[in-house]
Amino acid sequence: MSYLQFHHFHFPQLQRDRTIRVLLPKDYFTAPDRRYPVLYMLDGQNLFQPETAFGRRDWKIPGTLHKQPLRRQAIIVGIDNGGHDRIHEYAPFRRGKNGGQGDLFVRALLETLKPFIDHAYRTLPGRETTGIAGSSLGGLLAFYAGVRYGDVFGKAAVFSPSLWFNPAVVQLAEQNPVWKSKMYVAASKTEMRNMENTLQNVYWSFKKGGYDDAQIRVVARDQGKHNEVFWGREFKKMYEWMYEN
Repeated sequence: MSYLQFHHFHFPQLQRDRTIRVLLPKDYFTAPDRRYPVLYMLDGQNLFQPETAFGRRDWKIPGTLHKQPLRRQAIIVGIDNGGHDRIHEYAPFRRGKNGGQGDLFVRALLETLKPFIDHAYRTLPGRETTGIAGSSLGGLLAFYAGVRYGDVFGKAAVFSPSLWFNPAVVQLAEQNPVWKSKMYVAASKTEMRNMENTLQNVYWSFKKGGYDDAQIRVVARDQGKHNEVFWGREFKKMYEWMYEN
């Protein structure tokens, strides 16, 4: 049986179809009584295979996951982006003629995809074992989901987020949300102008919102490009921190 499985999936909230890619833990077929945390990841076509990845460079997540010890194994659910719909679905708020469907997209994950995954696979469905991750505009949405829907997503991994597109998303972290997710935010100082200042603002927004340092990690790498190679390297560091227990 394959560790990477595919589903043709329909989101009625969006009236759109999408490919869903599910990467299973290395002991999934040999430990039939075990259940696993789930990490939902955006831009799914870039995660597992170079043939479908942007620029034919994927995150190399299968190799990273299967090298992790058994105690850190999780199910990774990659949701393909919608091409020209991506900018609309990944931005919670409108910016000019773009964006504004982000909240609807997250609710589609919660109302339609998560119940399917929890039924089809041996998951641990609670908030502490459910995460979301994304990069660039996907990082913007993962940040939003981790702060706005912390009652479901107990973990959020945010890589090189395009927070400039919807700056109001950062302010949500300052509003002392009742449910505070474990948040990992990482980018390179060299990938775009003002990224270092953006990360500093993110950190202090978390602190204003009542997060403690055990719940957050905001990382400014000295070098790295805004691409899948950098995000794939950072994924390993995030994963080992996020799933350390």
